[in-house]
Amino acid sequence: MTVKRLLKQVVQGAVAAVAPKFWGRGDSSLLVLMYHRVLPEGHPDRNSEQPGMYVSPETLAMHLDLLKRHFTPIHLEEWCLKLAQGESLPPRACAVTFDDGWRDNYQYAWPVLEAAGVPATIFIVSNLVGTRYSFWPNKLARLLSVSRNAQASRELADALGMSQDSKLASGAAMTPEQIDSAILDCKQRFSDADITALLDRIAEEPSTGAKERDLMDWNEIRAMTAQGQVRIGSHTRRHVRLTPQLARNTADDEIVGSIAEIESQLGSRPVSFCYPNGDHSPEATALVGQNYRCAVTTRRGWNDRHSNRHLMARVGVHDEVSRTPAAFLSRLAGVG
Repeated sequence: MTVKRLLKQVVQGAVAAVAPKFWGRGDSSLLVLMYHRVLPEGHPDRNSEQPGMYVSPETLAMHLDLLKRHFTPIHLEEWCLKLAQGESLPPRACAVTFDDGWRDNYQYAWPVLEAAGVPATIFIVSNLVGTRYSFWPNKLARLLSVSRNAQASRELADALGMSQDSKLASGAAMTPEQIDSAILDCKQRFSDADITALLDRIAEEPSTGAKERDLMDWNEIRAMTAQGQVRIGSHTRRHVRLTPQLARNTADDEIVGSIAEIESQLGSRPVSFCYPNGDHSPEATALVGQNYRCAVTTRRGWNDRHSNRHLMARVGVHDEVSRTPAAFLSRLAGVG
């Protein structure tokens, strides 16, 4: 173990021992946790997924146990309703959320949530439910996680604007950390439409047999939500980033159009919203505010009664930063 890693563990342990004693003073705080995927050890998707995108079922179970000890678990929308109606807020509240509607949420997260009895909200991309669609970061990750011939590697490096002496251009399979860096770089330089079109044009996904569905279908969602412990929010219709450059009619279709799709399938109107990639413009936020009770971003932090209910902060957690109780608790405290 390196000295740096040892020091990090010492700091995490110290913070974890002290932080819970100071949390939630004033009893109006709300911690919102942000999860994405839940993948067991050995799951093939771990080979091509960004490290910051998943926890194991065991890590999730540990998180939920600690949350029940230190917080009052509550549905995000219920906390916001209590606030809007002037009701008393539960002490040291916590809401659990999952982004995107991954099928593994049904396969691996749901049994853990059910056993723990902790409420959760899953933000789904309504037009993609039940399809074999892959988000472009996953398409790119699968492409980069396997070896390529020299010509294909040069073409891919050129298309993505990466240097010929980069790891990508070498043709070797890239590590999850290298893939993560490449995806973040592409997010900064391309729109969703441009990078999707580029990937469709330059390469097919590697053929590794029949690919399973990435996302839940409506029957799986109905099964999860039947008892009310899991509720569904909107993550737009097609996972379009709501940047200032986005046309108003497209934003309206993504934000408002998803309501009708979800309501027609589940029989109830979604009241919570999640901004894809955390991106939001003033116009998009105003539209969300007109149609939803609350909305979450990817901005890190806690919320209280004075927070903007349509720009709520969250704390993202995944295996790399929260695999142990000390790491998890220190992460909630803003360390790590």
